[in-house]
Amino acid sequence: MMRQCRGILLFEVLDIRNSLTIFWTILISCMALSFGIQLSTGGNLTVSSGIAVYIFSAIAGFLTVKETYPFSIKMGSTRKNYYAATSLFLLLLAIFMAAAHTLLIMVLEGMESSMVRADLKIYYFSKFLGYENLYLVNFFIDGAICFFLLAGFFLIGSLFYRFGLIGGYAAIGLAAVLLFIPVVRDEFIKLVFEFAGNQALQYFAYLFGAGGVFLVIGWFVLIKAAAKTAFSR
Repeated sequence: MMRQCRGILLFEVLDIRNSLTIFWTILISCMALSFGIQLSTGGNLTVSSGIAVYIFSAIAGFLTVKETYPFSIKMGSTRKNYYAATSLFLLLLAIFMAAAHTLLIMVLEGMESSMVRADLKIYYFSKFLGYENLYLVNFFIDGAICFFLLAGFFLIGSLFYRFGLIGGYAAIGLAAVLLFIPVVRDEFIKLVFEFAGNQALQYFAYLFGAGGVFLVIGWFVLIKAAAKTAFSR
């Protein structure tokens, strides 16, 4: 079991390696360009790289099933081993994205503080919430958000993989309809504002739990899924 899980994990890491390289190359280039523009013009410039990291995490989670599940099953992997390895992969990817983003912020802020003409403002969650230990808190928040998005969109991708367009869009439509129910909508809005409240870190920690719930639900979706996607059957 352990050997098979290691093989699946290695395959998933190699599969996403090029995408990660391209994403971080583009993001770092854009941030460096922004810094250069600010230095050359001498004006104020405000940037935020978090949204790009979160969007990439969502896309990566959605595509993971389609890119890795069929190959793993065809190569003889059991669904149990595939899901165990993939769950670990999503957690490690979230940690990597959070660490890389926090490191990027540290480098940019270090460059900004060392140059007299630099006035580049970088906004991220921990700074917005006003916590001490900005980088450590930002690593935790980014990790929670990335894992939540990876697991959530992995579940959505699993629904599309197992049930096709009809099943996937039906699930999304059901979630959208629930938000139109006044009680659900009010509780959802209240929950969103809690992420900017005094106990924000506690609510961000809940995202790890929510991501775990998504993975448990995803297991029941994929447990009997065929090696071929519903689009090709």
